[in-house]
Amino acid sequence: MWLPRLTRQTVSDKPEKHHRGRSNPVWLGFIAMAAVTGVAGWILMEAAAGIADRTGLSETLIGGLFTALATSTPELVTTIAAVRIGALTLAVANIFGTNCFNILVVAAADAGYSHGSIYHHMAPVQMTWGLISILMTAILLLGMLRRETYGIGRIGFESALILAVYVAALGIILISN
Repeated sequence: MWLPRLTRQTVSDKPEKHHRGRSNPVWLGFIAMAAVTGVAGWILMEAAAGIADRTGLSETLIGGLFTALATSTPELVTTIAAVRIGALTLAVANIFGTNCFNILVVAAADAGYSHGSIYHHMAPVQMTWGLISILMTAILLLGMLRRETYGIGRIGFESALILAVYVAALGIILISN
């Protein structure tokens, strides 16, 4: 069984401390921003449906590319901010946590879908997105096991491979639509 261990290359995760004192304003701000994000998500969904209707582009393309990009921007900003303050564990946990939560969202959508199982009514191309997500997560996990200092273009091999897989997946999705 693989277990993490300290080596000469191990970098300690010690985030900078920015706030001291009462945490109530921070929690209130967090809750307020979460509510704003929820409302923005609803508006974004309505706009995406309108774009798909008016342009003739497929809902798969709009949802899988444009809506996904827009809804992932907060996670991107959170991850970059966490890296900048040295909270590397927070950054990676944000990525995996978002991935897990998004899978729960599909289960919640299934529970709210009144015409049987939502999985039965999904377009076959959705399986492609699902498989690509699994592949990209597996690559990320491999990178966490290998722990390379630098790879292609001063990024880890897994980052370069994830980018290549995503670009290839977009090509497949665009060709199939």
